[in-house]
Amino acid sequence: MKITGKQIAIEWVSYAKRNKLRRNTIKYQNHQQAFITGVFACLAQDTPPIITIYGLCGRDLEDLTHEEVVV
Repeated sequence: MKITGKQIAIEWVSYAKRNKLRRNTIKYQNHQQAFITGVFACLAQDTPPIITIYGLCGRDLEDLTHEEVVV
């Protein structure tokens, strides 16, 4: 089964809520970068391109959970 960018983003939001991370804080951004690094380590070349783009640009993965975003 192929993992989609939206599934990864939903897992990130779940992780952030469990750890009480607030958006737009340095701690949130640092945790998100570590999370994305873990995704790259686990999935390697199977990482969805949108995750790579968001990771390189520093965009918030939570934006991928919205319905209007096509992943």
